[in-house]
Amino acid sequence: MASGAYPHAMAHDPTAHDVHVRPLADGEGRALAAVMRRSFGGLAAMLFSTGKTAFVAELGGRMVGGVTLGAFDIDAGRRGGVVKWVFTLPEARGLGVASLLLDRAMVWFEEQGVTDAFACIEGLNAGSSNRFAARGFEPLGFGEQVRRYGARLARVWWHANHVADVGHVLWARRTDVAPAPAEAATLRAAPQSAPESAPESASSGLVAFAGTLLVHALFGAVMLARLGRDLDLASLAQVAFAIGAVISVRTAALALTGRALGLHLRYRAWETGMTLTGAIALLFGGLFIAPGGFYPKARTWSPRELGPRLALVSIAGVVAVLALGWAAQLLTGWSAVAAAAAPVLFYARLMLLFDVLLPFFPMTAFAGRRVWEASRGAWVVLAVGTVALWMVSLAG
Repeated sequence: MASGAYPHAMAHDPTAHDVHVRPLADGEGRALAAVMRRSFGGLAAMLFSTGKTAFVAELGGRMVGGVTLGAFDIDAGRRGGVVKWVFTLPEARGLGVASLLLDRAMVWFEEQGVTDAFACIEGLNAGSSNRFAARGFEPLGFGEQVRRYGARLARVWWHANHVADVGHVLWARRTDVAPAPAEAATLRAAPQSAPESAPESASSGLVAFAGTLLVHALFGAVMLARLGRDLDLASLAQVAFAIGAVISVRTAALALTGRALGLHLRYRAWETGMTLTGAIALLFGGLFIAPGGFYPKARTWSPRELGPRLALVSIAGVVAVLALGWAAQLLTGWSAVAAAAAPVLFYARLMLLFDVLLPFFPMTAFAGRRVWEASRGAWVVLAVGTVALWMVSLAG
């Protein structure tokens, strides 16, 4: 990147030493929002607010990044802090701007007496999660969230904006367990070999998956009730089987492919995606499928090293659901099994809508985004198969 890209030309290529981090000044909200829009895109920018506390990064007199923060009381003895947004202009990336902004955020948390700091990060956004891990943050599964915060968890979710952020993981840092300098240096230097996250047991993935199936079955019943359908045992079993089949086939394909490729992955439920599932079922009589996904077990990891294989895992999940959908479509013409095949076809189509056809915010946690970034050609093939399934099934 040429130094002439900045208003005040420098005699050398810019580095982190040229970046200045300061509080956001009055009247600069629109400028910061413009930086955020270029970093995240227009749809995400619709949700952005500078809030009460923000810091900006300047390079050569130009605003190139920002971080917005918040603080709240968890209970009488604990105070929470939240990194709401952290972002950098595309042309300023690689200079350590985001790291400097996060370092300033940690200082602000200390000044505010924060005991538990939070950030919500999309599960495969290694660029962000690696930076937070180097500062003592760790991902929390739903069980660990309940153990730590109990009845106060809803309050934590609300202030951390972890309410309907599909596919995002809640990361937390407690001031009494921040990493030693040597550990932090190791995390920065070797993200591909960083230790696994301590709070999650080996069985947590199975429990989370079972919970995902149960929640979707329950909200499937709510959907039937809102649509005025009979809630007899046969209907409830049919819905539970159909939703469970779609999620299970997808999950099995992800797990088996990851294992075959030598990846060490962990299933994570999308707990706040399922709040969206419940809201849509209760309010509109519809169903949003939040199937969860597989993510590297290591607390930090290299997207360059693992990214191509993770994309293949995503492709496998989509292909499995496509195969299930087309099989169900064929079976709907066989009277003996048509009644069981029809709901499987319905939920397979719905799953593919989110998992393939919407590879942009706020659906970036689904497989379509991984495939789109890895191979546009592969995404087109899967999209054609999905659209064809929709057209054939609706025509029938």
